[in-house]
Amino acid sequence: MQTTNLDRTAAAGSIACVVHCLALPFVALVLPFMAAVADAEWIHWTFTALAVIASLAVIVTASNARVPSFLVPASLGMTLVVGALAGEHWGIDETLPTVIGGVLLAMAHIRRLYASA
Repeated sequence: MQTTNLDRTAAAGSIACVVHCLALPFVALVLPFMAAVADAEWIHWTFTALAVIASLAVIVTASNARVPSFLVPASLGMTLVVGALAGEHWGIDETLPTVIGGVLLAMAHIRRLYASA
């Protein structure tokens, strides 16, 4: 089964997480009224769900995704992104683990896209 679109969706979701985390401080400085909207909890849950669901769909549907070169960075990335979201409730800053996790997830999917091309 061709999983190119799933890989693209997962990479896009991961990159969206990273951009959101890195751009939010600058957006808040330039457009303070957007800070409240951009920091809404539903946005964090949406980006996380998009990235994790698409990644899990790739793992489940593509047998060639069940190799260490994909599973290790993707699993670590998903763990960091979900852990950061959960850690936010305990007062742990989620930016660094989300950025690292998002980069790992995006990297894993982009590598798969180039490998299948």
